[in-house]
Amino acid sequence: MRLSSLSSAALAAALVAAAAVLAFSALPALFVWAAFIGWASYDHSGANVQAAIRSSVALVFGVIMAWLVAMIVEAHALPVTTSVSTAIVAGTASFLIVIASRTALLSVVPATFYGFASTFAYLSLSGAFTTEVLTSLSWHNAIISVPVSLLIGTGLGILHGWLSNVIAAREAGSGNLGLSGGSRRVGQG
Repeated sequence: MRLSSLSSAALAAALVAAAAVLAFSALPALFVWAAFIGWASYDHSGANVQAAIRSSVALVFGVIMAWLVAMIVEAHALPVTTSVSTAIVAGTASFLIVIASRTALLSVVPATFYGFASTFAYLSLSGAFTTEVLTSLSWHNAIISVPVSLLIGTGLGILHGWLSNVIAAREAGSGNLGLSGGSRRVGQG
């Protein structure tokens, strides 16, 4: 039985996703949901070396921007309520994120917002939105745990592309183990 390119990509995705969920279950300080976001960011950015670099840099930039927003809000730097302060500082950060996209390494604006949103998802769910946690050198600090999880996701995306090529090559009987041609995007023929 020969698998289509899409079927090879689907089987590879299933294997990588299952392995990721299992591995993350043993790593409670890291987040499989953030890894899946990193993986998706890599894929939608082009699933190649340039995508890995730009998506990864933008994801981490988004985490840094969200962490800075949290620090400013927690410092009560603005003489307004926490909700208003968060809105003002997040709006300012969003402006800066889009302006920063002039730089090639920060040009993947959606990836920056994935990192930004992932950080706030973690902060709102974990109780880590405190100055003490935000400045700690621990896995509870979003600036440590979220980017590591997102970047593992980039690695999952790379692994997915490689495994998809290996499965397709094996099924085609070519003997090519997918090591020379780079990543194949999901659904490409």
